[in-house]
Amino acid sequence: MLQTPPTHRMARAGQSVPAAPKVSVVIPTRNRAFCLGEAIDSIRAQTFQDWELIVVDDGSEDETGDVVRRYCAQDSRIRYVRQPHGGCAHSQNMGLRLVRGEYLSKLDDDDVAHADLLAICTAALDANPEHWAVNFSVGIYRGNREKGWNLLTSIRNDPLFFRVSALRALKGWDEFYPLFEDNELSVRSWLYRGWKAVVLEQNLYDYRASGNAGQRVSALAGYGYKYLLARNRQLARWGVLFRPLASQTLRKAAAMLSTAHWHNGFLPSARFAHWQQRALEEVSAVGPGIFRRDIFSLLEVRPRFPWGPLWRAERALWRRLHLLRMPLSRRAEAMWALAHNHYFRRDDKK
Repeated sequence: MLQTPPTHRMARAGQSVPAAPKVSVVIPTRNRAFCLGEAIDSIRAQTFQDWELIVVDDGSEDETGDVVRRYCAQDSRIRYVRQPHGGCAHSQNMGLRLVRGEYLSKLDDDDVAHADLLAICTAALDANPEHWAVNFSVGIYRGNREKGWNLLTSIRNDPLFFRVSALRALKGWDEFYPLFEDNELSVRSWLYRGWKAVVLEQNLYDYRASGNAGQRVSALAGYGYKYLLARNRQLARWGVLFRPLASQTLRKAAAMLSTAHWHNGFLPSARFAHWQQRALEEVSAVGPGIFRRDIFSLLEVRPRFPWGPLWRAERALWRRLHLLRMPLSRRAEAMWALAHNHYFRRDDKK
């Protein structure tokens, strides 16, 4: 059973202790003064009113501070915190340290929460004290403020509404990841610890894909973080957790994990490729023209086979791509396809 201990605050003489809200909303932001107001307005319009809002400014260089201070003057439940630039996960952890509520709702600075999000999610966790979070449907929109937003689809991704005690037990978001920090949090909570989330079918959140979210890192680094997270996800299924230090570089962290697989130190069965030996021979010997045309089909259609070690296939693939003078981003994409097929093809069919 996951519960949140009561929040206590010391009061000065003659002052009363303000009651802790039921829900704390955290908005990490950086240089989004032009759209931040819509996110804040969506929280002020909630049907559930027992909340506090903490806006964590990650070293913005625009008018973000002025925008939030105007809201603070209008509503005492809104707090503004500024910090040196440290990344999205660092901002979310700053908010986690400051919240006073029993539950935490995460809202991106360019997204919009539906008016009943806090009410529905609060009721869901109240009714399910053994669950750590709420997983609801998210509407994916593409466009911009000038031309409008068009709904592409609705998906149910990683949770965005949490029990604060559970987040603190997990020590918050992993600051090593500048991307996919919510995916990594799910790995540690669901796969590694076995915690369950309440699953709701309602669409309670509008995610606005403005096209610049991936600019936090290069395309090559993005594939690297995705590749590292894929391997860690499989390890978590077997009760092993690999957490790089936040100060480590992507190259060093990936080398540490690859070395552990290579020397069979983490997971005996995870270092074996799930395809026929013939696939490894084709990766090494296929002609350049065929290889260019069929690279991804070659990696995705092979049946599982526990003979060829994964690192041998990776090394052969990387050498072939280097000989073909393929761009680094294209090589990284191919390596990601290799790891994804190795680890998740069985899960994708479920």
